[in-house]
Amino acid sequence: MRSTGTAVLVGCGALFGLSYVLVRDVVPATGPVGVTVVRTLIGGTVLLLAARAAGQRPRWRRWRSYLMLGALSAAVPFSLISLSMLSLNAGTAAVLNASSPLFALGFDVLQRRRRPGWGQLAGLALAIAGVSLAMASRGLHLGDGGAVGVPAGQAGAAVFAYGGFFAARHFPDEAPAALAAGQQLAACVLLAPALLLVPVRAAPTGGLVLRLAVLGVAGSALAYLLFYRLVAAEGPARAANVNLLVPLFGVLWGWALLSEPVPPVSVAGMAATVAGLFLVLRERPAAG
Repeated sequence: MRSTGTAVLVGCGALFGLSYVLVRDVVPATGPVGVTVVRTLIGGTVLLLAARAAGQRPRWRRWRSYLMLGALSAAVPFSLISLSMLSLNAGTAAVLNASSPLFALGFDVLQRRRRPGWGQLAGLALAIAGVSLAMASRGLHLGDGGAVGVPAGQAGAAVFAYGGFFAARHFPDEAPAALAAGQQLAACVLLAPALLLVPVRAAPTGGLVLRLAVLGVAGSALAYLLFYRLVAAEGPARAANVNLLVPLFGVLWGWALLSEPVPPVSVAGMAATVAGLFLVLRERPAAG
C-alpha cells in the first residue's frame, strides 16, 4: 500500500475508533436504532453539502443501489454492532468487529478465485491476536448476553465487509463525497421508520446532543469519506483492514478523552496488531 493509502487507512481507523467510543457511550440512552438514524442523518447531510460545494452530487436515479449500499455499509452493521454492545463488554465487541478483514478476505477469494498469500494470512492472524491482547484489559468474556451479542457482532462485521465490495462493483466512478452522502442518507431513510417500533430510550440532553453531533460529523461523514476513497484506491479487501485499527484507536481515544488506563498488555497488543497489519499491507493485491 502506498504511503497516501496508509495515511488514509490510519485516519479512517482513528475516526471509526472515535465513533466506537461515542456509540458505547450513547447507545444506552438512544438505543441501537436511534443512534444509527441520528448519526447517518447528520453524516449524510454534512457530506451532501460538501459534495455540492465541490460540484458533485449523488446519482439519485440509482436509488435502489444506494438503498442497498446504505443497508450493507451502515444501517445493518451499525445496528447489529450497537446491539452487540448492549449485551457484550467493550473488549469482546471490539474483537468481534475486528474479524471484518477475515470476511473481506473470504469475499475476495470467492470473487477473484485465488488463494491468499501466506504472508497475508499470517499478518491477519497476528493482527487479530494483537487486537485480542490489546482488549484483554476490557474483558473478553461473553456473559449472559453472548447468545445475542456474539452473532450480532459477527454478522455486523460480515455485512460491513461485503458493503465495500458492493460499493466497488456498483459505484466504480462515483466521487467519494457523493457516494458517502448517498450511502448515509439511504441508511437513514431505511432505519427511520423503525423508530416507531424502537423509540429513543431517553430524553435528549445537551451533552447527548453534542456527542451525537460529533459522532455524525467525525464518525460518519469524515470516516466514510476516507473509507470510500480507500475502497476506490486500494480495493474493498484492503479497505476492510481499517477494522483492525478501530479497537486500538478506541483504546487511545478512551485514554485521551476519558482518562482510561492503558496497561502494558494493551501496548503489546497494539504493537502486534501494527506488525500484523504491516504484513497484510505489504503484499500486493492480485489484479482481478
